[in-house]
Amino acid sequence: MPSFHQPAPARQSPHPATSKTVQHTTAAKAFGTLHLGALTEHIPVEMVREALTETGTHEQRTRRLSSARTVYFVLALALFPALGYLNVFAKLTAHAPLPAKISAAALTGARRRIGVKPLQLLFDLLRGPAPTVQREGSFHGRYRLCALDGTILTVADTVQNRLTYCKQPGLHGGTGYPQARLLALVACGTRSILDAVFGPTSIGETTYTPRLLRSMGKDMLVMADRNFASAALLHQIRQTGAQFLVRVKLGRNLPVHRVLPDGSYLSVLAGMPVRVLTANITLHPAGGQARTETYRLVTSMLDPAEGTAATLMGVYHQRWEVETAFRELKSTLLGGRVLRSKTVLLVEQEIYALLIVEQVLRTVMSEATNAVPGVDPDRASFTVALETARDTVLAGPPSATPVPLGTGDDSGWRVLAGMIGMQVLQRLLPPRRLRTGSRTVKRAISKYQARRSKPHTPTVVATVSIRIVDPGSLLTGEVAA
Repeated sequence: MPSFHQPAPARQSPHPATSKTVQHTTAAKAFGTLHLGALTEHIPVEMVREALTETGTHEQRTRRLSSARTVYFVLALALFPALGYLNVFAKLTAHAPLPAKISAAALTGARRRIGVKPLQLLFDLLRGPAPTVQREGSFHGRYRLCALDGTILTVADTVQNRLTYCKQPGLHGGTGYPQARLLALVACGTRSILDAVFGPTSIGETTYTPRLLRSMGKDMLVMADRNFASAALLHQIRQTGAQFLVRVKLGRNLPVHRVLPDGSYLSVLAGMPVRVLTANITLHPAGGQARTETYRLVTSMLDPAEGTAATLMGVYHQRWEVETAFRELKSTLLGGRVLRSKTVLLVEQEIYALLIVEQVLRTVMSEATNAVPGVDPDRASFTVALETARDTVLAGPPSATPVPLGTGDDSGWRVLAGMIGMQVLQRLLPPRRLRTGSRTVKRAISKYQARRSKPHTPTVVATVSIRIVDPGSLLTGEVAA
C-alpha cells in the first residue's frame, strides 16, 4: 500500500489559464463533459482537479484523455466491474458530440500515468461518518458506534501481482488467485467508511490496525472481535481518546477485582483498568432449536452508568454492520469478481476507487433517509442506490438529468435527496428483523457432502435473550446456562 507523504509541487505551465482552457475545451469536444452521473455532486470536477494538482499528477501537456477524465474513468470501472474498458468509457461519453474513439491500451496507459496518489487523496477527502439524525444503532450515549474488522479481496493472477499479493493455502489446493487484505473502520449506523488500509495478506489485521488510529477519537466507541483483543492494541486505541468494546476468549486471565451491581466486574489488562462483561446469549430461531453461546467482552467504560452489562451486550451486536458493509463492497458492488487490475500499482488504484464509490453511495443514502423524519438508514437499499447511480452515468451529466420535483407533499425531500436518494426513498426496505442463518458455504467447490453438523438451512427470523453471568460463578467454572 502506498505510504502517505507530502505531495510534490506541480510544475507550472507558462500560460496556465490559457493552457487549461484550451485543454478542457478540446477534451470536451472529443469526449463530452466530465461527469460520473449523479455522483458528480459528491465528486465534483473541481475536487478531482485539486487532487491531481496536490499530488503533482496533472498532465503537463494537452491531452484528449486528460488526468481528470481518467480519474472519472477509474471510478466508473468500480461502478461497472463486469464491463471492459471500452464499454465503460462508452457509457461515460455517451453524450459526447462525436462517438469516442480510443483504445484499451490508451486507457491503461492513462491509468498508469495518474497512479495511486490522486485516488488516495480523494478517499481521504471523502471518508468519514455520513451525517445521520438517527441515534438508535448509530450512537450509544455520546459515543458514535464504530466497528473495526478486516476482509479479503481477490486480485488478478499475474506475475507482477504475485510479487506482492500471495495465494493462501486451503483444503482444496488453496486459493486460485492472490489475495489482498482490507481493514476498515466503519460507522455502524450508516456503514460509512471512517478509514481503511490494505495490503498483502502476509501482514495480519492487528499489524494494519495502528494505521487506522488517526481516525479514532474521544467521541467513538470502537467495537471489534477477538482477533483485535491484543493488550498493546487496546492500549493504543485508548490513547486516541476512544472507548473500546472488544470480545475476548473465555480463558483470558482477567482476575475479579470488584464486582459491580450490573453483573460486570472491574479487572486489569496489561496494566490498564477494564470492565469485564460475561453473558450467555441464547438465540431462539422461529421453528428451530434454541442455542446458547457464552460471550465475554472487555470495555474501557468502567462506570455502569455509561452502559450496563446487558445494554453493552446488546450494543455489541451492532458490530456486525461492518460485515454488511464488506458484503456490499464484495458481493453487491464487485459481484464477487476478481479485481481486474494486473499490476500492483493499478490494484491499489482500483481498491481506492471501490472504497470511494462505496463511501459516496453510503453518504447519498444517509442524506436521503435524513430528508424524511423517522426513516432508519438500515431501510435504504444499497442495491437500489448502486443501480440508480449506474443508470445516471448513462443518462449523462447531472444537468441533463434534473430531478422531477413533483407537486405533492414529497416535493421537498425530492430536492434534498437527489436522483439516487429519490429512488432509495421510493423503494425502502422493510424494517429490519433479527434473523439467523447457518454460517456454511452453500456452494462448496468440493464434490463431497458437507458435514451434517452444519446443514445448509435458509435464514430464519429469530429472537435473542441475554443473561449476565454472575462473576462469582467464574471461580467455580459454572459459566454456561
